[in-house]
Amino acid sequence: MAPLNDAIAKLFSGARIPGVVSQSSKYFRDVHDHLQSITGAIDALRDTIATAIQANLAMVTIEQSEISKRLTAWAAIFAAVTALAGIWGMNFRHMPELDWTLGYPLAVVAMVAVAVGLYRRFRRAGWI
Repeated sequence: MAPLNDAIAKLFSGARIPGVVSQSSKYFRDVHDHLQSITGAIDALRDTIATAIQANLAMVTIEQSEISKRLTAWAAIFAAVTALAGIWGMNFRHMPELDWTLGYPLAVVAMVAVAVGLYRRFRRAGWI
């Protein structure tokens, strides 16, 4: 629309225009006014579309943040249980719980308790 606006502005301004066009200058002024209002409407629509796109991108970012929180919470739960299993999985001779009859069940209960505790904490925080 901008090139049309410039061309029509030259036609009604009177600068170096043919005689045929000089008699129609008021009509070209009317066309110029319509072009300006259309250009304004297009600019307003462009701004509205840009705002809508930015709002959509913000919503996508918020959604990705929520997904990241959930994944982080689950990773923390599995990391804690993996760390405990790794410590008890080392074959040391001088670990007291290796000689206990309830050593293995207590280790499993400890892992489950840590996992449940983390799950409840993340659930209360709204991450899961």
